[in-house]
Amino acid sequence: MLNTYLVIASALVAAQVTAFPNGAPRSVCASMAPIHMLFGAQSGDVPFTLSVSSGESNSASPVTVTLQATGDADFRGYIIQARSGTETTGIGSFSAEGSQGKTMDCPGGKANAVTHSSRDRRKNETFLWTPPADFQGQVTMKATVVVGFRTFYTELHSTPVTVV
Repeated sequence: MLNTYLVIASALVAAQVTAFPNGAPRSVCASMAPIHMLFGAQSGDVPFTLSVSSGESNSASPVTVTLQATGDADFRGYIIQARSGTETTGIGSFSAEGSQGKTMDCPGGKANAVTHSSRDRRKNETFLWTPPADFQGQVTMKATVVVGFRTFYTELHSTPVTVV
């Protein structure tokens, strides 16, 4: 009987590990939380940075967004959105050209998030983000980064970008 439970548990974990090798599912757009069953986000020092090329932007001047591992760290998965205040939807649009990632259409927008397109290990990813033409105010890039099934970091933020 114990062997039966072990086989079932192993199958469930294996299914979860291989469930999203091609990017985050649309169902996590609002929460940006991985669906990793009983595991919670890591606490303590985060071995990644999320940076922007400029503190100011407009629809004619995209911002470069870089997710970078520090030290010996690397990552397999991620989702990044630009958010204003306490909003739970991404705004603006990303371009994933030249990266190993791809854009996502989360509710309320088109290409308003970026995610991984494979589970290859990587040290950095760079994207262009363009604010919407009808928006003025501050946004912050927000990311969730997955190292492995049991190891992931949430609430990674960039410095604010003022959209004028």
